[in-house]
Amino acid sequence: MRTKNYRDHRIELLSEVTNSGEWVAQAMIVITDAGEAKRIPIFGRRRATFDSKRSADAYALELAKLWVDGHLWGGNGRG
Repeated sequence: MRTKNYRDHRIELLSEVTNSGEWVAQAMIVITDAGEAKRIPIFGRRRATFDSKRSADAYALELAKLWVDGHLWGGNGRG
């Protein structure tokens, strides 16, 4: 599992391989508040698959960054 940090949020990249050998994007955002970890799963589109874990993780990271930005600034990108 690869871990990235983005705007003080930890993102765990958890993309998984399917039975057909393709990869599905998946990430987990971990927010620690008052010593307690809250875990928010992030999934790629159901039908979107990738040829490699690297590509799936890159897509999952972009989705997670969008979630973090929306969380910090609101859904419309403004604070």
